[in-house]
Amino acid sequence: MAGSFSMIVGENGKFTMESIENMGDAFEALHECFEIIRALTGGKKDKINERCKKAGFSGVDNDMKPSGWDTGE
Repeated sequence: MAGSFSMIVGENGKFTMESIENMGDAFEALHECFEIIRALTGGKKDKINERCKKAGFSGVDNDMKPSGWDTGE
């Protein structure tokens, strides 16, 4: 598996799934998205939900914790 955030951002800067070949790629790309959101917001649900509300997305109910993917948790 070699999925990454860059696989879902096309050359035009828009969302794409053309480079995703399997569910492993999709999982890893989504995992990177999770970690990017967590890093940019400190994982605080209030910050996440503020941005989600402005963008018209649904929010989260809890603070985002490290996923454990890289830490072995």
